[in-house]
Amino acid sequence: MAITISTGEPIGAQARLDAELFRLRSQRGEHWIVVAFLLGVLVLGVLSFLVPLSFWRFNSLDLKVSPQIFFAFVMFLVVAVLFMLRRERLIQELRLQSFRQTLAAQMESSASMLDPLTNVFNRKVLPDLLQREIARAERNNRPLALVVCDLNNFKSLNDRYGHLMGDYVLSQFASTLKLCVRGSDHIVRYGGDEFLVVLPETDEAGVEAVKNRIQTKLADLDHEHRFEDLDLSVSLGVFMHVTGQSADQDVAEADARMYAQKRKFHAEARGKT
Repeated sequence: MAITISTGEPIGAQARLDAELFRLRSQRGEHWIVVAFLLGVLVLGVLSFLVPLSFWRFNSLDLKVSPQIFFAFVMFLVVAVLFMLRRERLIQELRLQSFRQTLAAQMESSASMLDPLTNVFNRKVLPDLLQREIARAERNNRPLALVVCDLNNFKSLNDRYGHLMGDYVLSQFASTLKLCVRGSDHIVRYGGDEFLVVLPETDEAGVEAVKNRIQTKLADLDHEHRFEDLDLSVSLGVFMHVTGQSADQDVAEADARMYAQKRKFHAEARGKT
């Protein structure tokens, strides 16, 4: 997918490939120069055959080669060069087209892994993703943290303001999560308003820092978009992977801890009323 910057020029692998294909196609005009030269040589060659005595003084060149043979050789050389240039251009163009098709297929495959609303991983990639990270964590004896995030008051917000506003809040929350993690971390839309954050190479102190960033950024988002008496907040369930446990067990543990936090949130909300 091409990205635009301030200059308005598209960047990205696909855009660069398109530009290279355009450049190769534009080279066809350059080949006409060779064709024109070939035609000129052909005309001279024909004249050397038809009127050799009047066209060539002494009917010979300084190289002591007859003009007919010389022009035949030049014509052969030009045709050979033209053929090689065309062949090389076609090979490059075919390679680029093949690469572009491969890239398009990879982009299509990647798009099928993403949730279209929030632009994070969708749930169907979770089993392979978690299995891979668990295997890596156990192999290297490194920590692996899971954080289940669920927006509080989201159902009330959806009912009061409609699904379009709900979708907007979800997309903003996903963007907030992206700001709170590293490039090596993974965010998965696990359910309607439920997200799973996978944090490789992260210990308990690191998870606590991520939790604080999420809560701080979400508070900023809530301050920016006030929804009357509905406060945007999040319930977070954290679980550190234990060697030997499966991916499903890890997610279930993190999910249970998130629901414990959510029950506490609702109990506090009822106490305030």
